[in-house]
Amino acid sequence: MYRYTITKIFTGLSLVFSLLNADITKIMPLGDSITYDDLRSDSLNFRPAGIRTAYRSHLWYMLQDANFPADFVGSQVAGQDISPPFDANNEGHPGWTSYDISETVYQFLADNHADTILLHIGTNDRSSSVSGVNSILNEIDRYERDTGTHVRVIIALIIGRSSVGNATIESFNANLSNLVNHRINTGDMLTLVDMYHNAGLTAEDYAETTHPNSEGYAKMATVWFNTLMLPYSRELHAYPSSIVSTEYIQGTVVDEAAKSVSFLAQVPDTGITF
Repeated sequence: MYRYTITKIFTGLSLVFSLLNADITKIMPLGDSITYDDLRSDSLNFRPAGIRTAYRSHLWYMLQDANFPADFVGSQVAGQDISPPFDANNEGHPGWTSYDISETVYQFLADNHADTILLHIGTNDRSSSVSGVNSILNEIDRYERDTGTHVRVIIALIIGRSSVGNATIESFNANLSNLVNHRINTGDMLTLVDMYHNAGLTAEDYAETTHPNSEGYAKMATVWFNTLMLPYSRELHAYPSSIVSTEYIQGTVVDEAAKSVSFLAQVPDTGITF
């Protein structure tokens, strides 16, 4: 097999970003209690699901103010009783690890298709291993292959804890960064955000050791929002794997400004079709 560097330049209306057209972007907030909004103290002083919002309400208001047509999707409903109202659907599951999510994410997508996933997971793993996250991404890829659809995954380096050492989380995030960048280079439709540093959380932004308060969640929402506002063309990011299997892709560079994608690939015996 030969190796080629192939550049595809896209033109025409196919590159209109979702922000600029009438299409609604289905967004799945996916994760654990930090996505759902669950505190350890809730076991003693229970808060109704209807007032639990996490970062989701803050993000929803930002998207509405920006006229970004969004639809939050998921089997969970939390925050539906607050005012002003927001879309309370999500897939936040208190206490779940990345391994739990990997066993269910395919069904989550089958039940509620998402165009974009906001993934913050790993806090409950209490390990530096990212094999569970890798399994989640593999399951999302399997769903894409089975359905012929594309799902953009915005995956976060997870936030730290407020008053204990974060060595394990820092090691987890370093491994997660390596994993995501490797998968991006081989054609996966992923966007990595540094929630650990860029949210700017301080001790005052936590309701307890692990979970932010409203101010902290607002900072998390800002990181998600800023990423969603960046130009993103699904066609550019999906292009290499649409003509050659990801196993043959050895590197990908997407240039949103130039509306082009270059990738290094081995050409299989069956060839490729443009």
